[in-house]
Amino acid sequence: MNKELIALFDYWEKEKGIDKEFLLSALESGLLTVYRKKANLDENISIKIDPETGDLRFLDEKGKVIPPPSFPWERIIAQTAKHVIMQRLKEAEKSTVYNEFSDLEGTMISGRVERFEDNNIVVSLGKAEALLPHFHKLDSDYFKVGHPINAYILEVRKPNKGIYQIILSRTHPDFVRRLLEKEIPEIADGSVNIKDIARFPGDLVKVAVSSTLPKIDPVGTCLGEKAGRIKNIMRELSGEKAEIILWDKDISKYILNSLSPAKGKKVILNEKKKIATVIVEDSQVFLAVGKRGQNVRLASKLTGWDIRIIRESEHEGPDKPAISVIEGIDEKIITELAKNGYNSIKSLADADIETLTKIPSIDEETAELLITKAKQYREQPKKDNNESKRPGKEV
Repeated sequence: MNKELIALFDYWEKEKGIDKEFLLSALESGLLTVYRKKANLDENISIKIDPETGDLRFLDEKGKVIPPPSFPWERIIAQTAKHVIMQRLKEAEKSTVYNEFSDLEGTMISGRVERFEDNNIVVSLGKAEALLPHFHKLDSDYFKVGHPINAYILEVRKPNKGIYQIILSRTHPDFVRRLLEKEIPEIADGSVNIKDIARFPGDLVKVAVSSTLPKIDPVGTCLGEKAGRIKNIMRELSGEKAEIILWDKDISKYILNSLSPAKGKKVILNEKKKIATVIVEDSQVFLAVGKRGQNVRLASKLTGWDIRIIRESEHEGPDKPAISVIEGIDEKIITELAKNGYNSIKSLADADIETLTKIPSIDEETAELLITKAKQYREQPKKDNNESKRPGKEV
């Protein structure tokens, strides 16, 4: 044992954060095992390494220094030191990484591209390396060795789990949340709240926001002057489109907002099944549904409702939602019909009086009237229906 090894321990303690005493203790334990096996060292004998000089001492049960056994201990020290130190160094590094980064799980971190392993990226975080798996990269991401990179810390694994302890993601919805918090001070200070996030990584992300202060426009604040703030976010997302949606406690308004840039005309809610039927002008259908259905699917994820788009022209047909056809009916009854799934003329025409009377606010007479009107409407030719909607005509 010599000062060179002690100097190396000092370096690891300073640069890697690994306790020098931990390494010395590990080496003492390893040497003791070897001496007991190879030199028949008595069980009462212990080994102590001087942390300053690196000198090796053998101690009896009373702690007194005794002569070393007649054994080629210099060679044994070198062999054991290499094996024990490398093993414990790896263990200590993993423990240090876990202790330092476990509290950062769920946050965003900046690093540098260290190297590539298959399609995965190994990211240097200074004292540690992290892995960005290929399925957590955006399709449009392009990095070279040495490039700076921002990512979301998805998981910090315990020392005995996996080669890489820190797993990163650029596809997780909360990566967008952290970017927004970093870019927009009003979100960081709590005056603007992120209510929901729904994302198709690489294509589109919708973020619903609200304000805790009446004077702050949450959408405009997130967009920034000339949309500068949201453009910075999209740039970091490698071109992924980001839409800021105004959250509303009125679920119908929230659903209409979620379909932006499309403009819906009416929302029919089935609260029991949590289905929202949205009526849109024919010219708005493509915008409402979106490419590959992404817009309506993201709106559904954002709001938590199963949103279904209906063309206004189809809405005029035989499956027209009942609440839009039956005139002169109390709003409370209309709401109750919608809640119980009676959104079309067909469903109402096929209903029976006994079932309808189980709905609050609908008595037997009203149920009979509703069913009769629905059947009459369904049996009429379309032109007669159009006539019936003119002023002065009863539907």
